[in-house]
Amino acid sequence: MKDQERIIITSVWNDMCLRRKLEDDPYSLTQDELKALQNNDRLDTQLKSLLKDAFIRKGLLQARSL
Repeated sequence: MKDQERIIITSVWNDMCLRRKLEDDPYSLTQDELKALQNNDRLDTQLKSLLKDAFIRKGLLQARSL
């Protein structure tokens, strides 16, 4: 496994654990854990926006070629 893959898996796993901890006992989260969740939410929003833009551009290019 490459280092980059390991980092991605660790990030996803940590996010899942933190979200479960947030649901079960939200007051037990540290400031760093809350920031990590907030950063993951921001990243997710940005990725969804980029993906949406990519689909729109792809659709426009296909429409022009018709």
